Amino acid sequence: GATRVTSQRVLSPSAPYYAISDVVFPSMEALQACASSPGAKEALDHAASISTGGPPTILVLADQS
Repeated sequence: GATRVTSQRVLSPSAPYYAISDVVFPSMEALQACASSPGAKEALDHAASISTGGPPTILVLADQS
């Protein structure tokens, strides 16, 4: 259900993050459907397994439209 996915490495040496991924959904309902899927659990488990700085941080943002 995602309409766009971008991932970038963080270059600021003092930043607490190594990489940021931006996943865009057309609606909150689409995000919730994706988040409850087996694929989402697999992706989050993988992210946690490769994270060396603690668990991944997940933010949900809304456009200012």
